[in-house]
Amino acid sequence: MNAVRAIFDGKVFVPEQPVSATPQSGALVLFESPDPAAQESLDRATREYYQSGPDAEDDAWARAAAADSRRAWDED
Repeated sequence: MNAVRAIFDGKVFVPEQPVSATPQSGALVLFESPDPAAQESLDRATREYYQSGPDAEDDAWARAAAADSRRAWDED
């Protein structure tokens, strides 16, 4: 499978570089158009994750790596 960048001119997709393909070759087209609603949802979820308070995994690592703890070095 090869990747080819192309621009849609309103009717057809025009490759940005020469393409070595036979006529009637199949293609999978992925659009790079940004989806503002999806991006806002992702941004909101990311903010909530990082601002939601203590993270159990981070807290466990902090306790295990404390200067008086041997757990960080005893556990695999």
